[in-house]
Amino acid sequence: MNTREKTSKLIEYCGGRVLDDRYVVEPGVVLISKTVNVIPEEVRELFNLTDDNKQLAELNARITYMNFNEPRSGYVEDIINNKKHQSILSNINLGFLIAGVKGETLLEFVSSGANISRQTTSRTRSADDTLYVANEDDIPFIEEYLHLREQYLRVYPLSKDKDDIEKRNEFNLFTKAMSFTVSMNLYDWVYYVDKKIIQDYEYEFKDICRRIKALIKKEYPYIEFESDKEVYTKRKKP
Repeated sequence: MNTREKTSKLIEYCGGRVLDDRYVVEPGVVLISKTVNVIPEEVRELFNLTDDNKQLAELNARITYMNFNEPRSGYVEDIINNKKHQSILSNINLGFLIAGVKGETLLEFVSSGANISRQTTSRTRSADDTLYVANEDDIPFIEEYLHLREQYLRVYPLSKDKDDIEKRNEFNLFTKAMSFTVSMNLYDWVYYVDKKIIQDYEYEFKDICRRIKALIKKEYPYIEFESDKEVYTKRKKP
């Protein structure tokens, strides 16, 4: 399996869809890391912290308010969703692998100040043969470009020099499929995806944020998102 085929598989493993190991018609997003709680057993017992996905947030809240006795039922939900003290989520870190998006979407995440652990590089020979993000109707036009690129690569043959390799790969479409890993703390993720979904951002970028939100809700179902309330309000209007 060559690099392009493996990249196609990567995107598909992440929930995306690729045609002919070349055209990404749906990108992939998957959760790859989250903070593992290492709260000492004695502390867990003191606060009766039993839910793995709540215990760190609950500990943060009880330490903040010096609240040792209030019942657990609904406690974290009240602090986060009603009191809006979402900073108790700030030492819970989540990392996502985002595979098969346009360069514009990558730039949006880079500009966010999030931790971009790795992004697709053009300084390797494997980047000569890339995938492209496309609607199915766009595929014939990309194929025309690929014929042009073949002529370009004949003029600039393969080289072992990293700079020469990068120059070859700079001649490419901005819709070439990019893959990267990105991480933020849970407090920032909730704020970030809410803002991007509600406001008028690029459609692919908003789609990725919606999918990240769905993954967060699966892991932390007790967190309410303002963008869910926004959707509900819009649906209720006549």
